[in-house]
Amino acid sequence: MSSGIENRADIKSSTTDDLRLKNYRANLERKLQSEIGELQNKHDQDIERLVENHTFQIEQLRNAYNVEISKEAEALEERLHQIRMNNETQIQAEKQSAEKELAQEKTAHQKQLDQYKKNSELQIAEVRKQLQATTDSIHAQAKKTLRKEREVSNS
Repeated sequence: MSSGIENRADIKSSTTDDLRLKNYRANLERKLQSEIGELQNKHDQDIERLVENHTFQIEQLRNAYNVEISKEAEALEERLHQIRMNNETQIQAEKQSAEKELAQEKTAHQKQLDQYKKNSELQIAEVRKQLQATTDSIHAQAKKTLRKEREVSNS
């Protein structure tokens, strides 16, 4: 009778452990999603800052056009054109750099997420193996106990 209670307690304990592992995995996944969201927000803020800088630079160049026309107007226009081309080149380079950095960050975080998932799955698989071994052991003990009880009752 007490082995039945022990079996139920072991099963309940195993079920509790399984639930606890599921909760841990869910919490871990939420945490990782949160971290990915934070990184995406940071990247979005960086892109927004670049766009604002670009807009600011373009506005500065437009204001430069409002300079009174003078004897130096042609030289200033040529210089302004050169600055605009350099800024466009720089902006394109910064955009490419930011996109490359984002891709690297995404790749790194995806690898990290994959590793976390793999580790979690391995842990879950190990716990399941342990649970199965425990269940098999309890079942074997229950069979032995039942056989002994039958032998004692048959005797």
